[in-house]
Amino acid sequence: MRDDDLVILSGLDIDFREKFQLQDELTLESPLRYVKAVYLRLKDQIDSGFELEISSQIPISAGLSSSAALCIAAIRVFAKAFNIPFTAGEIAELAFEIESKDLQVECGRMDQYAIAFGGVTYINTTANARVEKLPAGSLPIVVADTREQHDTKELQIWLRKRIYDREEVLLSSLNRVVKIVEEGKEALTRGNLQKLGELMNRQQIEEKLMGTSTDRLEQFCNIARKGGAFGAKQMGAGGGGCIIALCQPAQGVENIKTALASLGAPVWDFKIIEECSSGPYLA
Repeated sequence: MRDDDLVILSGLDIDFREKFQLQDELTLESPLRYVKAVYLRLKDQIDSGFELEISSQIPISAGLSSSAALCIAAIRVFAKAFNIPFTAGEIAELAFEIESKDLQVECGRMDQYAIAFGGVTYINTTANARVEKLPAGSLPIVVADTREQHDTKELQIWLRKRIYDREEVLLSSLNRVVKIVEEGKEALTRGNLQKLGELMNRQQIEEKLMGTSTDRLEQFCNIARKGGAFGAKQMGAGGGGCIIALCQPAQGVENIKTALASLGAPVWDFKIIEECSSGPYLA
């Protein structure tokens, strides 16, 4: 917080800095446009200048929802700094509005709601989005970045056109994916990780049929399975980016990490994080 009207935004990872005054007219064209878009939505409740630094280890355009994560992180920072009350659902919907309307990003609501609520969730992503928290406990998960770049916007436009054209192969595959998700919810609720892994593998088959997988994504998924994973699939829209592997608890994650790292991939193991229990942004 500052005692004047100056705002300083710094992107530490991209070595970019931007300054403006609270009263300035802003455009959303800079590398820090996501944070600026959040600021513009909340500026009527921001009564002083501030300095904000952004640093992230999330790879960009890799299927890890980096843009949605940045939007939600910025909303929460402003909410805490300026005492703006939000529920988790309001944060998710605001992040979706900012991305889809203010920044003209081709996106649905899944990323925003999954990040805002945390944990393992079953999400109805219609305009009246609903979130059901699932009792999944701790899931042994490994994520690997194939480092295969893709253009999420172009991929989403391509998929939307095929849906609009009623392409039979794509629509049939999407309908099967819906059933896989329903079965996945049941498997998670019952704690059946082996079944959940099988469903992940089935969904990856559908991704290949839909044309969103690549040879490198398939290679990574196969290596993870051979290393002992229950299942593995691509993340995000496809065309490259990351894969996620569900490991066997008895073996842990080290075998999978070693197998994937042999492909020259950055590899991370994750724990499921539940939503924070304090802060002005919670109901």
